[in-house]
Amino acid sequence: MATGNTNDGVFNLPFPIAEDPVNVHGDIEQLADRLRVVLPPLGISAFQMNVKNVSGITLEARTPVYVTTSVNGVTHVTKATSSTTQPILGLLKETLDNNEEGLVIVAGVLDNINTSDLSPAGAVVYVGTTGGLTTTRPSTGSGAVGIVANVSPTAGIIIVEAKGNGTWGALRDGLA
Repeated sequence: MATGNTNDGVFNLPFPIAEDPVNVHGDIEQLADRLRVVLPPLGISAFQMNVKNVSGITLEARTPVYVTTSVNGVTHVTKATSSTTQPILGLLKETLDNNEEGLVIVAGVLDNINTSDLSPAGAVVYVGTTGGLTTTRPSTGSGAVGIVANVSPTAGIIIVEAKGNGTWGALRDGLA
């Protein structure tokens, strides 16, 4: 198990040190458990990051995006599709015009969005073949990126949990 600790007085997150035995399952589970304790009191329900839309078009909230480059410390993204742009970074939290900066939910709760086309609640969400989201797994091999928690035209919720590739899915399955 991870025996290192940030001891920063706020987060106290565990991390493995060189002398620790290798226990990927236990270490990730320990970190996930600690994050469940640390994040809610801070009002954080998701891991998110600031990005810049460089796709040439407006991208709607909940659009899956992938990283194209980084300029002056700003991560540039564009619309992801299931067949050519894996893994995805996450889902846009808000609609972004071209060259506008905004937030991507990398993992956690994406709420107050239209999920009326993603039913039923509990459905697994995938990146569609032309981008966007679908509850039908594309034959082109898109991995799951989340689960629909609430179906609604204005108060929909998606739990962003995976990044559309085998590594994230295997990691998640290994913790189950």
